[in-house]
Amino acid sequence: MNLQNELIERYAEQFPNSRIGKCIKIIERAAKMKTNLLIQGETGTGKTTLINFVGKKIFPAKPLVTVSCFNLSGELFQSVLCGHLKGAFTGAVETTEGKAQTANNGVLFFDDVDTLTMDNQSKLLYFLDYHVCEKVGSTMPELLNLWTAFSTNSNIEEKIMTGFMREDFYYRISTIKVNIPPLRERPNFIRYFIENYLEGLKISHCKKFMEECLSYEWPGNIREMTSALDRIQILNYDGCKKVQSLKECGIDTLKHKRKEEIPPQNGSENYPSGLKQNGGGEDIFDITSEKSRIISALKKAKYKRNKACKILDISYSTLWRKLKRYEIYESLR
Repeated sequence: MNLQNELIERYAEQFPNSRIGKCIKIIERAAKMKTNLLIQGETGTGKTTLINFVGKKIFPAKPLVTVSCFNLSGELFQSVLCGHLKGAFTGAVETTEGKAQTANNGVLFFDDVDTLTMDNQSKLLYFLDYHVCEKVGSTMPELLNLWTAFSTNSNIEEKIMTGFMREDFYYRISTIKVNIPPLRERPNFIRYFIENYLEGLKISHCKKFMEECLSYEWPGNIREMTSALDRIQILNYDGCKKVQSLKECGIDTLKHKRKEEIPPQNGSENYPSGLKQNGGGEDIFDITSEKSRIISALKKAKYKRNKACKILDISYSTLWRKLKRYEIYESLR
């Protein structure tokens, strides 16, 4: 087990009433009852780590198998999931077991489940209903006993609305849903993780460094923070054992500093073209052009709101308010 995963698990055990601790409790209940679980969260928040932690705890000495759904299509998906018989297709030189058979009596975890094609969603829906697998080229079904969990860093509701996910498939995989909060919303964890991680590297830090870490947005979440801390050892040519600034980790603190902490420039906020703000804090805008701009940004961002926010240069809460005000999702149905 690497230090990152160890610290996440240790934090959850020491602080069971923290947001992560509560998430783990729900995941554990779903695992014990073998209820389909969908775990959502931004990339790098530790979704896979939590599934592995709970899986090993609830199903000790049992297999935990991960299926990476990205780029799986056609018969490749069925072959990966259920295996194939020798000669079932060109290149099938021997009979193989699929991920599902390998995970029997344990955990089968589908990572990035939102990337499955509609056709493969239908195939997986059948498997989830009956837990029956058929190897490619075979007509003999195999009944399996396992717990299935799923992860995504996308907004599933948007996928359904835009025709990239079956609604019945979504309801089937999300009997229980858990949302992992982004790192920027977990300052206590940031402090705990950094202090313990640097202690493991035998490096200390100054007060300014911790303040920068707490004010930084961490768009890459735990994965980014771990990489930044690891770079200290590589970039620290003079062998200093005390880190003074996030710049020593190769991070530009202003690039992703929390927006509410960035002071206004020239006495006003930076608003998108055509969007102004009056003295009372309410937006004044041209409805037609503003709505069109938001729709265009959403399409460009493939309907991921966080990316659309960056394109529009507005906060997430502002975008959400405008989506509701303009009833944009209704117009895109």
